[in-house]
Order: sequence, then structure tokens, then C-alpha cells
Amino acid sequence: MPSQQAIIKEDIAFKSPQESSIDEIHHVGKGLIMRGDCLKSMKSIDSDSAVLAFTSPPYHNAVNYGEHVSKMAKKIERWERKDTSYQLYEQFLSARFEELLRIVKPGGHSVVNISPVAWDGKRIALPFHFVSWMERIGWQFKEDIIWEKEVVRDRRSGVLMQHPYPGYYYPSLAAEYVLVFQKTADSKKHNNIYHHRSQDEKEKNKINLDDYQSLSKNIWKIRPVAPQENEHPCPFPKELARRVIEFYSYKNDTVIDIFAGSGITNIVAEQLDRCHIGLETEEKYIQLALSRFDKKRELHSFLPIDFTH
Repeated sequence: MPSQQAIIKEDIAFKSPQESSIDEIHHVGKGLIMRGDCLKSMKSIDSDSAVLAFTSPPYHNAVNYGEHVSKMAKKIERWERKDTSYQLYEQFLSARFEELLRIVKPGGHSVVNISPVAWDGKRIALPFHFVSWMERIGWQFKEDIIWEKEVVRDRRSGVLMQHPYPGYYYPSLAAEYVLVFQKTADSKKHNNIYHHRSQDEKEKNKINLDDYQSLSKNIWKIRPVAPQENEHPCPFPKELARRVIEFYSYKNDTVIDIFAGSGITNIVAEQLDRCHIGLETEEKYIQLALSRFDKKRELHSFLPIDFTH
């Protein structure tokens, strides 16, 4: 009988999972989409097995995902934000990114798309708090990239048009942060993702620099996803995922997204010939991800994997 690791894929290292850890696994192309709480699911993944983690976590209480799924199912007309504890939210993220630190290889990176949130008349500096949470866990802060959205629907700046006086300036929200963290290696020589790569491997992963003037800056102008393009409430664009994956991994490396949503990271990683793991709790979003693979014919087949046999 083949081992669990052989059943799944040699490129993606797994421990024998507990039945309570993972509710369902779909094998998609060179990767997996796993349903279940990501903290429990990650415990099934071997240490030092992913080169890159890329995700966009929940922005505190900006989206009520449970009610959003109910709205998608036409059970309710609209979803409402709920008041939640910021301290519990910090604990929620810290526990998951601490477990993720175990999974990423030394020298590898965790790249996080995140933004300030408004609640109860205040604007919460979530990205800046998040950096300190990550540093406390053991991640090393490396880069701050600004994702500038080419299309802005926010109208905060209209206040200044109505009241053109000092004190009325509320700029439209046209940007989010892409924060880069690294899991430091034991030595400077190994504190990167290229020390063991051959020149041939580097050449096969050479990045197209035709748009160098744009790529060389830490401000990336990328159009956001329009509501009609994805049913998920807050997907990041494929171009954002493409840049992160190309800059911070090589072909056949494993890329993991612990808040996979509709599977953008999985899809782009597949296109770029990476192995990939997506973790998601909501079955509806997983079905969106699987349908995107199916429609684009980027997936030959996907099958649930039964670990009980």
C-alpha cells in the first residue's frame, strides 16, 4: 500500500492527518485545496515544506463571511458587520501565523495583503499592528509594498468638496499593503531562497523585466477585481498573486495560502508551475475555486482524498 505522502504528491510533504483536522481534500493539478480550520489543517503539514506563503487574512470584522455565504445562497438579502474583539482577532491571527512559521522553509517568505479597517467611527491601523504581531511570533519584517488600485469606488474625499476647509480632508482609500516577512535561516548564506539553486534552474525561472520601471518600485498599480468577476467578497487580483509568486518562489516550489478564499493563489501558482496548498473553511468558496479550475481547464481532475483507507 502506498504511503500517504505518495498518495497525495511527492512534491508536497504531509504528516498523517487526524480525521478532525481536515474535513475534505481536493487534489487540483499540482496542488491541494483543503477544507477545515487552517490552524488544525496546518498541523498535518510537515515543517520546512513550503518556500512561500501568500494570503490575505480577514480584515478584522470588515466582512461577515458566514452571512455572506448565506447571501450567496439567497437565504438573506444582505450581510451585516458584527462587533468583534480586536484582542481575540489578534490571538486568532497570531496562532495561525505562528503555525505557518513552522511550515515555511528557513529563508522562505510569508507575504500578506492587508489593509486598515474602519469601525465604530475609527480607522484601525491593522497593517501596522500586524507587523508587530508577526515580529513577536518570530517573523522578520522585510518589505512594505503598496498595492495602488487603479479603480477606486471609495468617496471619502467628497467631504472636502462639500467643506473645502482645513480639517475636512479624508482621502479616498486607493491602496492596500503587501507586507513581506521572512523566516530567518541559521546562517546568512542560507537566508535566501536561491543559495541551493543551479544556474540552469535560475535561468528557467528568469523574470521578465520588460516592465522594470514599474516592477522595481514598491508601489504596484494593479486593477482590483470587479464585483461581477468573483463572488467572493474580497478577492485579490491574479496580477498581485503573479508578482508575489514569481518574486518569492521557483518552479516546483510549494506555495501555501492559509485563507484561500476562491483559490486565486492556487490558480496562479498552477499557471506558474508551482505546487500549491490552499486552506479554506467555507465549502461555498472552495466550490468557487474548483469551478474556476474547471472552467479554465487548468485542472485535469480533482478528487477528494480519503485518509481513512
